[in-house]
Amino acid sequence: MKNYLMRPYSGAARFVTFVFILLGWCACNPSGNTDTTNQAATADTAVVQAAPADSLREALADTLPPSNKKRIYLTFDDGPNLGTKNLLTILQDEKVPATMFLIGLHTGASPEQKLMWNKLQTFPGIELCNHSYSHAWRNKFTPFYQHADSVIADFNHAETLMALKAPIARTPGRNAWRIDSITRTDLLKNKKTIDTLQSKGGYVLIGWDLEWMFNHRNNQAVQTADQLYAQVNHLFGSNKTLIPNNLVILAHDQMWRTSVDSLRLVDFIRKLKASPDYELALISNYPGVRRALLKGKGI
Repeated sequence: MKNYLMRPYSGAARFVTFVFILLGWCACNPSGNTDTTNQAATADTAVVQAAPADSLREALADTLPPSNKKRIYLTFDDGPNLGTKNLLTILQDEKVPATMFLIGLHTGASPEQKLMWNKLQTFPGIELCNHSYSHAWRNKFTPFYQHADSVIADFNHAETLMALKAPIARTPGRNAWRIDSITRTDLLKNKKTIDTLQSKGGYVLIGWDLEWMFNHRNNQAVQTADQLYAQVNHLFGSNKTLIPNNLVILAHDQMWRTSVDSLRLVDFIRKLKASPDYELALISNYPGVRRALLKGKGI
């Protein structure tokens, strides 16, 4: 077994040709009420110039084929951060796909984080997505979401800084979904701003079905691998995911600083891989995401 112990850290133009590259494509404090609606795409959605047929075929060639298995999407927030190095080692060793929702400010916050950012850009099998530039002005969630234009500017700054390939994002501190006709908001007072981040900012927003929680005092994982795996089985068995047979798991890079927690992640991934019922996928293959992009919601 590898030792995943890690040393602590020391320290717009809008995307028009996204169909050329869909691979390589960000706590999460869920609270409040939910607002879930399924509605047709509105007429004020921005229009995208039609892509060449060859480019469209190339993009769709990366779409996963239909499957009888339930799909699980491993997503990790707040990187590059404490634990990113261990996380990438685990993903590489286990050969599993994962989606990283990154904070622009963290890409150059320390020499080690800059090194991890450089590695992330060429790391195989992962997608890089937007988790804002400042993480809601360093967790000042209430004032951050009061002004839609500044929220959009924050996400746009991160997108430009990191040269992200597609406008797939996760709102900091809010479990919000905006995918094609799918809408869910965990805190209704922020709904209008998050609606604007989709409609005016052009972002496809990804929330989560299950969080691998951590203790914010010491960054240690709360659930064991067995406990999290049992939660996965329960959510699928009781049909409590946003879209049936699809489950998005949220975790955080900083959870994998020690060998104890890192080995929990290894154990959990191996349980998923050993199950004949499950398969792991990138978030761009989540139902509706590619359709939303190809219809121009991300332009």
